[in-house]
Formats: sequence, structure tokens, C-alpha cells
Amino acid sequence: MLPKKIAATRNYPSPYQPPVLNGITISLMFSLYITAPSAAAEGQLSKKNNDATADPSTLTVTASAPARIEGPENGYVAEESTVGTKTRTSILEIPQSVSVVTRKQMDLLQSSSSSAALRYTAGATSERYGGFGDYLDMTRIRGVDADYYLDGLRMISNPGSWLPQIDPWSLERVEVLRGPASAIYGQGTGGGIVNQVSRKPQDIASHQVSLSYGSFNRKQFGFDSTGAVTDDHRVLYRFTASGLDTQGQIEDSRHRRIYLAPSLTWRPTDNATWTVMATYSWEPDIADYNSLPAAVLGLNNSPYKQIDRHKNYTDGHFANSTRRQDSVSSLFEYQFDNGWTFNSNARYMNVHSDIQRGVVYGYQLVNAQPWLKAYDELTPATVSTFSMDNHISGDIDVGPTRHTLLAGSDFSNGSLKNALYSVGPVLTDPYSADYRPDLHPDFTASQAAPWREKQKFTRTGVYLQDQIAWNHWRLTLSGRHDWSNTDHETNSYSPVTVKTRQTDKKWTGRAGLSYQFDIGLAPYISYATSFDPLLGSGYDGKAFLPVETKQSELGIKFHPKGSKTLLSAAIFQLTQSNVKTSDAEHLGFNTQAGESRTRGIDVQATTELVHNLNLIASYTWLDNELTKDTKNRGKTLTQVPANSAAAWLDYRFDAGLLSGLQLGSGVRYLGTSYGDPANTFKVPSATLVDLATRYDLGQLTPHLKGTTLAINVNNLTNRKYVASCTSEMYCFVGQDRTVTATVDYRW
Repeated sequence: MLPKKIAATRNYPSPYQPPVLNGITISLMFSLYITAPSAAAEGQLSKKNNDATADPSTLTVTASAPARIEGPENGYVAEESTVGTKTRTSILEIPQSVSVVTRKQMDLLQSSSSSAALRYTAGATSERYGGFGDYLDMTRIRGVDADYYLDGLRMISNPGSWLPQIDPWSLERVEVLRGPASAIYGQGTGGGIVNQVSRKPQDIASHQVSLSYGSFNRKQFGFDSTGAVTDDHRVLYRFTASGLDTQGQIEDSRHRRIYLAPSLTWRPTDNATWTVMATYSWEPDIADYNSLPAAVLGLNNSPYKQIDRHKNYTDGHFANSTRRQDSVSSLFEYQFDNGWTFNSNARYMNVHSDIQRGVVYGYQLVNAQPWLKAYDELTPATVSTFSMDNHISGDIDVGPTRHTLLAGSDFSNGSLKNALYSVGPVLTDPYSADYRPDLHPDFTASQAAPWREKQKFTRTGVYLQDQIAWNHWRLTLSGRHDWSNTDHETNSYSPVTVKTRQTDKKWTGRAGLSYQFDIGLAPYISYATSFDPLLGSGYDGKAFLPVETKQSELGIKFHPKGSKTLLSAAIFQLTQSNVKTSDAEHLGFNTQAGESRTRGIDVQATTELVHNLNLIASYTWLDNELTKDTKNRGKTLTQVPANSAAAWLDYRFDAGLLSGLQLGSGVRYLGTSYGDPANTFKVPSATLVDLATRYDLGQLTPHLKGTTLAINVNNLTNRKYVASCTSEMYCFVGQDRTVTATVDYRW
């Protein structure tokens, strides 16, 4: 039976008046999901209908226009986000620098990964592994490795191995919070977080099929379907799936993946919503790193001839890497009649990667020419984790002030297993016709001394936050206490097992103050800390020490009400102790420095310059220095460019012969970075050009309504560049030009 009323408890007034469809009033509030077909409703929220004399047949429900379930959006501008406070908050009122990449932006740019979606985001260095980046999401924010989240829960990964990865096709948006977030999220690196927001079930049925073909024989499909299961809309579904089969830009490399993401939403009462989501990802083929020494890539004043970057200099008989990923998530929300909300979110995730590959670790001079050192490696790794976050939030009035309170606790535990079996080296001449080594075709784990580690961890935290509003002032106070226990076993190429137990606890906090001008201008100042007991160990088998971060930030944001403009700028100083960095001598391992200090500026602009002409621009300047270290004090960390910038411009024709055509182009500047911890050489800068074209085929004939043709080109000029180096022995070639054609059909 159709419920008479489903009401929300929190409202965001706007002048928008809800349309009436078949006698059913649609009020755009936020707590439940409906994809509203009206273009006029997009990004708008209406007042709650409290008219007790309303027609009893009226159904008041929560709704959102397509891709607006996390809050209103206007063009490419997201007006609200939960990433900074865990409550629905205007981005102007979050006292830290925030960026949101919307589904609309990802569709236009055809982002192949969450990392690629951040190409035009300030402060984010997301593709420092170049051609390897499509299947490894590792983003640095303000020079520090960011923590990846999915729907507000941290994705705890396996250090030293391939990390879990979410297919961007299954995402609604990607949110970036710059700076420490431990005060509400718990233990984290301090550079910032990347929160990936899943597509969730909607009330009104909608479906989409996408087919792509592109460079390197790339074939990809995507499917998305959502709607109501029952007539009373108490049960909703969504099923998202994608498949990928592509060769790599390095010869004899391939990436294949099948990705499934079903979800179900149940509304047992008018006030309760429970969404259960699952993911399954299977990759039977993953390509190799293809790291190469700087000397054979023309870096570090090398006198040697550059080798062909597209050749594979590893053992062709030893390449069979796989990754399997499974997860189940539960998102529960209950809205009390007094306006308070209880949320309980949980996830179980298991990731198993079985890496079998040939690698190149450095070189040796033979007859005055560099010959590459080739190895074969087996690297099995497994991580199983469970995370839960419970919190309650609501508003209270105290005199002239309004307090939005948040109180909660979270818990996570898990186990990690890593191993490394290696054989080699074999020298191979990269300049000869016989440049591929043949090490040991029958090599197995039993034939090499192992490096193994096991870890079990438990993390618990409690937190409290108060967002205080008084006139135009906004004061945000957040505090948290964390407890962490880690049991660690390691065999560092030895039959002797070393066992250690590490117990840590820490207070973290944040204080931020802003002033909200009526014109949409919001200057702010904040101070935040973070704490991260790192998982994993170094090559020597010693467990890492916790990383502690402090950041001071002064910024300003500008968003006129109802506009498609959001401008932000921030100046900050971030200090970290026990910084984790890439091990210059052992690829795939990390080590720790003493203390680093990063000062910087990041600027982000998203705006509609004139009707249908959109601009996305960003600039980041970083001054990074190791202030305490036994070997490299005063040096800059590798893979941290001092300057980076990007600008994107697109225009959509809505009249005349070109109606339905959208053209876009962007420029990305990747600044120079140091290539080794001692700062003896630099990786040169690179400027890359991207293009995008989309056309609504429904403009040609009504029979093609809902069909869109898109062509995307990345690195238009096919610039040959090195994305980064971690030492003179390990450098990563950049992504070549890629051209992709995509056909979308929506109904």
C-alpha cells in the first residue's frame, strides 16, 4: 500500500516550486532517492510540506535529480558535501579546502579511474606512475599520500602490493578533502582523503548502456539500471556492471577486468532507510610497472642512448598477475521525529592479488653500455578488513546560536599477508634484438628465499563535533581519541620469524572559523591534526612508526547563491613526522624519513563564464623539505612537483545546426620533481593537452533519442615524458596518447 507521507527531517529552502506529476507532489528533499526527470528540478531543493490539511492522497517523498543524491549540484559545482564534516554541509562552511568531481564531469572527461578523475583538481598528484596509473589509485594531496574512502568508510589497503580499486563507472562523485581529517575520520596520513561515492538506488527507473573502443585495442562496456522493486517504493534496486579488455602501451601487456556492483535499498518505515551494496571485481590480467633506470631514459645528464619505452624488457615467460576484490557494505539511516539522524555504516572487504611478473631493477655497465638487471618475482598478498562507523547528528538552539552536533564511534580490524619471492638478476642488452631475458620458466616460490609478513590490527575511535552558527559566523570544533593495536610477524629473507606488538593511542582535533558574507564569500582559518599507525613494514621487516601531522590553513571561498561558480584558494603549512617514502633501493617497498614540512598554495576555480561555457582551473605550489632526517635533511621528497596547473574549457551548443554538440579542451602542466631522495637530478616537466567531443544523436532523429556519441583524446600531442622517479634506478614512463570513442544510450 502506498504510504500517505514520507517526510524528511532537514530542509534546505529554495524558491523552487515542486511540480505535480499525476497528482503526486514531488518535494526535493535529501534523505531518500528519486531520479526526477524534470530538468528544472535539477540541483534544487524544496521546502518541507507541513500542511496538515493537504490532500490525504498526496505523497511527499524525498527526491533528487539525476546524479544529485549527495546534495544539490549546479553545472559542475557541488554545493554541499559530507566529506568535511560527516553532515550535509555547504562547501562554503567547511573550514578546509574541498573539491568535488561530479558525475557530469566524469562523463565528459571519460575518466578511466578515480585517479584520472582528479586530473584537474588542485593539490592532487594522482598519476605519478604514468602508464601504470589506470589500475593503481595512489593520489598525493599536498605532497602526502591520501587515504582512499568508499562511501565514508576507509579502504584499508595492503602496503607493498596492488591496492583495492573502485571502477569509476560505479561512482556518483569523487570528493577531495585537503589536509588532516583524523578528527572525524580517525587514523589517516594527514595529506587528505579521497572519498568515492557510489551510485545508489533511485525511485524512478532509469537505465544506461555504454560501449567504448580506443587506443591499444581498448574495449569497454558499462551498464547501469535502477528503479523500484515494489509498487509502494519501499524497495529499490540498482545494478551497475562494467567490463574492460585492453592492451597496455608496453608490448606484451594486457589488462582485463569484470566489475559488478549490485545494491538494494529498503524503507521499512517512513523514517528508516537501509541500503546494502556489494562489489565484485576480477582481473585475470594486469600489466606490469615497467620501471626503468633514469640513465636509459635520458635523465640525470645520461650520456647513454635512450631505449625504446614501448618495449618490454622483462621475462616474457613470467607474466601472469591477477587481482580479485569483494566487498559488502551496509548503509543504514534513521531519522527521528525531532530532527536528529542516526547513521550506521559497515563494510567487509577482501582483496587478493597474486603478482607474477618480471621486473627491471637497475642496470650494470657492460662494455661501457648500460645492461638492464632483470628479475622474476612472485608476490602474493591478501587483505581482509571489517569497518563500522556509527554516529548521531542533529541541530539544537542555544540562545542566539545554532549547534549542529555529531557524536560517534568507529571500529575496524583486519589481517594482511604479504610475501615476496625473487630470482635474478640476469643481465640483458636493451639495445640488441634479443632484449628480453629468459630467467627461470619453471621458477616457483620454493626456489627462492622468501620475504614474508603478517599483520593483524584493531582500531577504535570516538569523536565529537560541534558546528556552531551565530549570525554570519561559523565555528567548527572537532575532537577524537583513537586506540590502535597491531601484531606483526616478519621473515626478512630468514627462517627466523620476528614478532612485535605495537600499541598506539592519540588525541586529534580540528578547529575552524569562517565568516559567511551575503554575497557568497567565505574566508576561513583552521588548524587540524592527524595520526596514522601505518600498516606494513620496510624491506628490513621492521614495522613502521605512526605518522603524525599538523596543519595550519588560511583560505577563502566564493559561491554566489544559485550560481554555477565556486572559487577557492588556500595557503597552508603541513608538518609530518615519520614520513613514509618510496624505498630508493627496493622497488615496491617503503621507508620512513624523519620529519617533513610542506608550505603551499592551492587554487581551484569552477565556473560558467557565459551560458554553456564552463571553466575548470587549478594551480598548486608546494615548498617541500625534509627538516629532520639522518641522510637527506634539507632535501625535497621525490614525486612532489613544486608547481602544477590545469585548465579545462568546454561549450555546449543548444541552438542552430550544432545544437546538441559539446566541445571541450584542457591543458595539464606537470611540474618538475626530484627523482631521488638525495635530489641529485630532476624529472622534467610536461605539458599535456586533452580533447573531448560529445554529440546528442537525438538531435538528428527522434529514433536516436537518449543516444550520445563521444570522442576523447588524452595527451593529444603524444608527448613522451617520465611521470616520476623514486630513485635513479626506478622511473615510470608517462601515458601515451589515447583516443577513445564511446556510445551511450539512456532510457
